[in-house]
Amino acid sequence: MSQIERFFSGAVITAGSSAATTTPRFPFGRYAGGGVLIGATNGATQINWHASNGPEDTPLVIRADGSAVTTAVTNGAHPIPDACFGFPYIAPVIVGATTCAMTVSVKG
Repeated sequence: MSQIERFFSGAVITAGSSAATTTPRFPFGRYAGGGVLIGATNGATQINWHASNGPEDTPLVIRADGSAVTTAVTNGAHPIPDACFGFPYIAPVIVGATTCAMTVSVKG
């Protein structure tokens, strides 16, 4: 066994279409990486990544070089972008659908 133990955690969340205030946030601050697994997009085309300081705070758009941080959505596994790593809570807000169930997998 490796001397460095890694902590894995996963949760199923349902992201809300362009509504950062209703999209569930997941804790990310203590983790070193992660991703989302999407089995069915339900028509979603993109994830707009948002962040907040607390689980009840209103998430704000994460920007890198002046542009919103986004991920194109297809069925499959997508890494959480590097620009998200400095925030304690992340909200993956979807575009193009009303809901999109995803499993969040994080590793610390």
